[in-house]
Amino acid sequence: MADEEQSNNEEKEIDSEFVADETPQGSAEPQGDAEQESAGGEAPDSMSRKLEALALELKKAKDAELRAYAEMDNLRKRTEKELDKNRQFALTAFAKDLLDVADNLERAYGSIDHANADFANIDKGVELTLKSLMKVLEKHGVEQLDPRGQPFDPATQHAIQMLESDEYEANTVIDVMQKGYNLNGRNIRPAMVVVSKVKAKVDTQA
Repeated sequence: MADEEQSNNEEKEIDSEFVADETPQGSAEPQGDAEQESAGGEAPDSMSRKLEALALELKKAKDAELRAYAEMDNLRKRTEKELDKNRQFALTAFAKDLLDVADNLERAYGSIDHANADFANIDKGVELTLKSLMKVLEKHGVEQLDPRGQPFDPATQHAIQMLESDEYEANTVIDVMQKGYNLNGRNIRPAMVVVSKVKAKVDTQA
């Protein structure tokens, strides 16, 4: 009798342990699955937000780089333009000063009696000096304008007188009082000229 009761007690203890062992394992498994599902649902959204943020930062960096490049290019162009303008201004002022020297040499050469042997050395010296000066001016883009016999051009010429002429057509330069000059294709001093005009008709019936 005592042996049967002891055997029944042992079986109950074994059943209790078996139930106790199974119950935690069964309840723990759903909890682990829930955590995995929760973690698996949040990870793609978080990664997507990070990628979007990185793409936005990259776009901002590229835009900033393009703006910086454009600003540097504009600055370079403005600087080159200003330097070119300054060079042209400096060269124009210098060339205009030399034009007065050229005018004086031309007047001096024109006043010499070329037929007089006593002035041969002076004649030759002034001529060579004038030619040398004109070569220097041409080297730096200065072009002399002598529009005698050409149609009048108000852009490069200044008419100081108009005369009737049978030899020239109307609005033709018949004499040059002072030669003009261009610098790199831009006029820096107009030529002072005399221009022909239509001859007045004579009334023969009077």
